[in-house]
Amino acid sequence: KNEESIWQALREGYAYLKRTPKISSLIILIAVYSLIVIPYSTLLPVFAKDVFQGNATVFGWFESITGLGALAGSVYIAGLQSSKKMIGIVILASLIFSLGMLCLALSGKLFIAIFFAGVIGLGMMSFTAAVNTFIQTHVEENMRGRIISYFIMAYQGVLPIGSLLAGALAGALGARITVALQAVAGVCATLIFLY
Repeated sequence: KNEESIWQALREGYAYLKRTPKISSLIILIAVYSLIVIPYSTLLPVFAKDVFQGNATVFGWFESITGLGALAGSVYIAGLQSSKKMIGIVILASLIFSLGMLCLALSGKLFIAIFFAGVIGLGMMSFTAAVNTFIQTHVEENMRGRIISYFIMAYQGVLPIGSLLAGALAGALGARITVALQAVAGVCATLIFLY
């Protein structure tokens, strides 16, 4: 039976993250993406209705193609034989995700925007799955649960705040500019992580 308190476990997890900069930098990267980049999806209904003068069907296309891209990314990560190249995949997938968003923001035609929604789904799912896989396979076994808790806090815990910020920014600047800024921020975050 585990007699340890949850706060003690979280303190130990934090101390472990301080000793392992490769893991902690990945968790910081996923937190930045969850705060700034991933909430782009909050604005997809605005793209469907206001930017492309569509209806629920157009929004359905955006969601479906994003889902297909995400499925392709999941299948790719699941099919990898080794986790040795995960950091490279994290970097590439995050850039695909961010640049796909930039192309979506700049798209003048609906079919081009829908295509890039699929690219975004591919990049986003490959990115998050690669981060998760790297953490799961490189953390010491007795620390895995604690570190995954930090990963979930960084990924899911920050997302609602990011969605609120994305909505507020879009109200002030418009959906296209907001998504373009989110994309540029994502590229910058990845380059900083790479450095």
